[in-house]
Order: sequence, then C-alpha cells, then structure tokens
Amino acid sequence: MSYYKQKEKVTIKIVPHTEHDIFTLRISKKLIKFLFTSILVALLALVGALYYYNRQYDFSLQRIEQLIHYREENIELVEKNEYLHDKLAQISQQTEQIEIKFNNIKQENKKIKELIDSQEEFSSKEFEFNESDDYSMQTVDYSQFNNSSKELVQHTESTIRRLQTSLPQKQKELNYLEKDIEEYREYLAARPEGWPIKNEEGRITSTFGDRFHPVLERKTFHNGIDIAVWYNHEVVATGEGRVVEAGNKGGYGRTVVIDHGFGYKTLYAHNNRLLVRVGDRVERGETIALSGSSGISTGPHLHYEVHLNGQPIDPIEYIR
Repeated sequence: MSYYKQKEKVTIKIVPHTEHDIFTLRISKKLIKFLFTSILVALLALVGALYYYNRQYDFSLQRIEQLIHYREENIELVEKNEYLHDKLAQISQQTEQIEIKFNNIKQENKKIKELIDSQEEFSSKEFEFNESDDYSMQTVDYSQFNNSSKELVQHTESTIRRLQTSLPQKQKELNYLEKDIEEYREYLAARPEGWPIKNEEGRITSTFGDRFHPVLERKTFHNGIDIAVWYNHEVVATGEGRVVEAGNKGGYGRTVVIDHGFGYKTLYAHNNRLLVRVGDRVERGETIALSGSSGISTGPHLHYEVHLNGQPIDPIEYIR
C-alpha cells in the first residue's frame, strides 16, 4: 500500500488484556468525516425536532387551556340560558296574570262609571279615574342594560313585583268604591221621591203639620199630606221596597205601607182597591193601589206619609 493511500486512512488497534490477537481497524478519513458530519447533522436535526415538538406541546397546552375555558364558558352560558328561559316563562305567566287583573280593573272602572252616570245626582266627572295610569308593562329602554339579559330580567321582575303589589290594592279600592256606589244607588232607588199618583194627577189639599181635622172637628197633627183625586186613579210607589202592610188600617181605610230600607217607610191610605200584598217587592213608579175614599174620609183623595227612622216627616221635601 502506498504512503498516500495509508495517509488517507486511520488505523485503530484494539489490544485486549487477554492473549487474544490485537484487533486492527483501518478506516478512511473520508468515512470518518462522513460519519462525523452525519452524526452532527443528526444531532442538529434531533435538537430542531425536540425544539419544534416542545413548541407544539406548549401550543397544544395553551389550546387545551383555551378549550377548557371555552367549555366552562359554554356551561355557564347554558346554565344562564336555562335560567333566563325559566325566568322568561315565569315573567310571561306573571304578565298574563297582570294583564287579566288590569283588564278586570278597566272593567271595574267602566262599571263604576256606568253606575255613577246612571244617577242624576252626581256624575263620574266628580270622581278621578285616571285612565292614563299605566298598569301594563311599560316600554323599556333596552340600551341601558348594556346587553345584559340578566339585568333586563331583573328589571322586568322588579316591575312585575311593583305591579303585583299595586294592582290588588287598586282592585280593592275599586271594589270598595263599587260597593259604596251600589249601596248609594240602592239608597237612591229606595228613598221616596216624586208624586205618588201616576201622571201627577191631583192637587194637595192638606199639608203636613197641625191642622183642624174636618171630620173630628178638632185640632190634630197631620202626619202626611192629602192629595185630592177622583176614584180609581193609579197610586204608585215612590221608591223601591217591600210591602209590609196591605189591608184595612182603622181610620186610614184600605192602606199600603212600604218599607224602603235605610230607615224609610211610606204610607198610602184611603184607597178604593189594593193591587199588592204583604211581601211583594215593588219598584218606583209601580202601581200599588187605586185611589178612593175608604176609612175616615170626607171625599176621594190619597193620604200620603213618609217616615224616617220611625218618625213622620214632611213628604213635600221628597216630592219636589
């Protein structure tokens, strides 16, 4: 082997500690350079791969953390959505109930107005029914909640609670008012009023108070008024009530007594014929008898009395 060829090789001798032969390995310098270069490249590639996978691992961890965060947010959103869904269902139901109550109040208002306007003594203008009162769901400025559905729901719930508190009170007040008006309406219907003979026939011949009795020929107290009218004119009730007497009543002759309630009673005497019986309910203007001259009487006429709490009062105050 030439000197130059030997110079291009590297000889490696391995001398064992035993009696075995020495092992000689000749390797060319080019092969050594190649192996060294290959190992170096492999090491660099390994380092690069480790660095890449390490970056990928960190990125994957970040991604996993983000996904976990998104998952938690999603769970929270699902729970919030379920909460809002339940709340909106409750609000919807409560709103329907409030709408029913509100409509009831409107009907109550209307009914009370009709009751008031049906009486000539007073008008609904005297009572303040503010129809502009808004007991319904008011318009909400959604922008003030900054896209927070929870705040909107809370605001709506607060409004509903306020309405649920105010509406029953309003309903209660209207019920009391309606009751008072009904009682007053019954009072007006029962209170004696008007002329006791149909078509306002006849004329007053004797007034309420002290007078000289034409039959007894002495001074007596006259508990009512006498209205001169010919036989069989229709005598009518001057108020709504129940007949408590119907028949002969001594010097009054054929007499009808009506209890109107509220302490009022009226008496219609000296009739020729009675058209009602005890226990009958009568309305104002209903015919109850035909005029005549029964009992102690000097001629056909109607004796008419009004009593309040058991005491006779001047009927003129209830005729005019």
